[in-house]
Amino acid sequence: MSRPSAPSMPTERQVLEAHKTVTALHPKARIKCIGPDGVHFDYPDNANTASEWDGRPFSGDGA
Repeated sequence: MSRPSAPSMPTERQVLEAHKTVTALHPKARIKCIGPDGVHFDYPDNANTASEWDGRPFSGDGA
């Protein structure tokens, strides 16, 4: 019985294509990490912004 092969890293071309596609949808996206499970991105401009609903109770929580 043969061993399953280890997951492989994405190629440089795959990383560049993924980056091009994601930055077309979200220009400020940055590559967070690259690993065998793919390319992960960070979206900095919306990650830490407070919305108008922060601190307000939801309708199901009671007012």
